Amino acid sequence: MSCVIIVDDQSSNRMVLSKLAATLEPGVHVEAFADPIEALSYVRGHTPDLLITDFQMPTIDGAELIRRFREVSSCRNVPAVVVTAHEDVRFRALAFEAGANDFILSPLDHDEFRAQSRGLLEMRRSGQLTKRLVDTRAAQSAGRGASTDQIDMLNGLVEGLAANVLLKIGEIAHLSAEMRTLLEAIGTAAIFVDDNLLIRQFTQPASELYDLKTQDFGRPLTEIKCKLDYTNLIADFGQVVLAGKTFERYLQSREGRRLYRLRTVPIKDGRGLVLGAILIFTAIPAWHEHLTAKWTH
Repeated sequence: MSCVIIVDDQSSNRMVLSKLAATLEPGVHVEAFADPIEALSYVRGHTPDLLITDFQMPTIDGAELIRRFREVSSCRNVPAVVVTAHEDVRFRALAFEAGANDFILSPLDHDEFRAQSRGLLEMRRSGQLTKRLVDTRAAQSAGRGASTDQIDMLNGLVEGLAANVLLKIGEIAHLSAEMRTLLEAIGTAAIFVDDNLLIRQFTQPASELYDLKTQDFGRPLTEIKCKLDYTNLIADFGQVVLAGKTFERYLQSREGRRLYRLRTVPIKDGRGLVLGAILIFTAIPAWHEHLTAKWTH
């Protein structure tokens, strides 16, 4: 029997979340708390299978709750979900850095809530969910890259969050602004382009891979000097637009010293039409390069 913990200082939110959680599977046990401190006290003696928490609370916020939750040894690999509003991109970045696995956008879509929660419970049961905190900047300053699991988690978060935002917004300008804020917060190189490969947004780390400047907004990405060995940009982008699916490729820097994983994630409107894409570049640590070098050709 699964145990789900709900933490929200608003009684109406607790009631809705508790009722939804009770429908996730037969026999699920739900515990709801208004005070995050009480929830932490409870999990020290009762290990849950899923934590769902609001972010803004009067005692400690959702990020701090998850940070302390992860300090409980039995809860290190328990999935944690944060409920945030559309505009709370910075909150999502903070919660992600603290150890959140996923986000649920408010106002709640009940079917989406059930699908996300059931998926996390299944991953918990199957042992597929191994949560490690991602701090790319700290790792780089310490002279080491992010692990493979961390890279996968980061890309999964970005792609999943983009899908959730698109489901409710369906408009490229708003999406790119929100996603840029999130990606900037976690130090990710990303470039947003429209369906003509014109540059709409980019994060500061992306300027280390392309010679990008503010005045380049509206220019074709193909006209910008790339510091990576990437001759298939147009073909890859065409495939993303045609198939409407994420495309992945490994790229080397021109001097051959660094390896990057590129994921090109399509941006769609409410009808499923591709409006553009997000190009997300993740540096692969040197110790892992020999495992992925075969994908660069």
